[in-house]
Amino acid sequence: MLTIKAPAKVNWFLEVKGKRPDGFHELETVMQAVSLFDEITVEDRPDGVLSLECNIDLGDPTTNLVYRAAGIMRQAHAPGRGAHIALKKQIPHGAGLGGGSSDAANALIALNRLWQLNLHKNVLEELVSKVGSDCAFFISGGTAICTGRGEIVQSLPDMVGLHLVILYPNDVCPTGQVYSLLARDLTYSPRNCYLFHHLPENLDPKQLASGVFNRLQDYAIQVSRKLADAWKATAQEPGVLVRFVSGSGSSVAFLMQSESAAKQLEDSLTARSLGRTFAVQTLPGGAVWG
Repeated sequence: MLTIKAPAKVNWFLEVKGKRPDGFHELETVMQAVSLFDEITVEDRPDGVLSLECNIDLGDPTTNLVYRAAGIMRQAHAPGRGAHIALKKQIPHGAGLGGGSSDAANALIALNRLWQLNLHKNVLEELVSKVGSDCAFFISGGTAICTGRGEIVQSLPDMVGLHLVILYPNDVCPTGQVYSLLARDLTYSPRNCYLFHHLPENLDPKQLASGVFNRLQDYAIQVSRKLADAWKATAQEPGVLVRFVSGSGSSVAFLMQSESAAKQLEDSLTARSLGRTFAVQTLPGGAVWG
């Protein structure tokens, strides 16, 4: 039996470069793993059955990204092997925090060890990309520039120990609706993430804040009323270097000046009942076992 922690992510930068011939969007995004975790426990099943349970209702487990990714790995590299996967969710669903994608990727990392497959991380990235465009990032985690559909991952130097607060306004923000609004906007000129391609050794958090950008932010705020309300209510929070919507929403992330400022904001947002609030730190690359 093995247990691995699946971290959430935020997007420091997200630009949509255009529509691809395969129907997906061409992205350039900088993802950052943070210390908000789901937990996955895998146990070998000698009967060769693959099974999944969760502490919340997932509906049909065979449609879950974790189950699908595990099935793809088993078919390609471990025919006849079985495993029971227990998933303990804490990362909110539909929040722009990558919980489902992280679960799928980290389940493969755990099964790779459980089944003693010794597959290279590039193989794991290729496998898990078959179930989700942003899944590949979570094989290595840390900080990375992701391009293509999000499946081409270029790791960056770790940015460890930065303090953020994440506010989930208790609303799922449908990605399709956000991209639909974007498609109607023909006026924007794509930006590039020059800062992240040329990170200095000791990056000042204020300098980082100046490079934060999300093309989908305004559209997500239009789609989700609760996100719009949370955005309006948090315009003047003390200790915040920058706030931004993560991914296609609905979470708002706040990069903070200090740990104490993060704790104060977490307490304030919780007291005001704006949603579920998490004070987190940025993580280095690599799996988190335990």
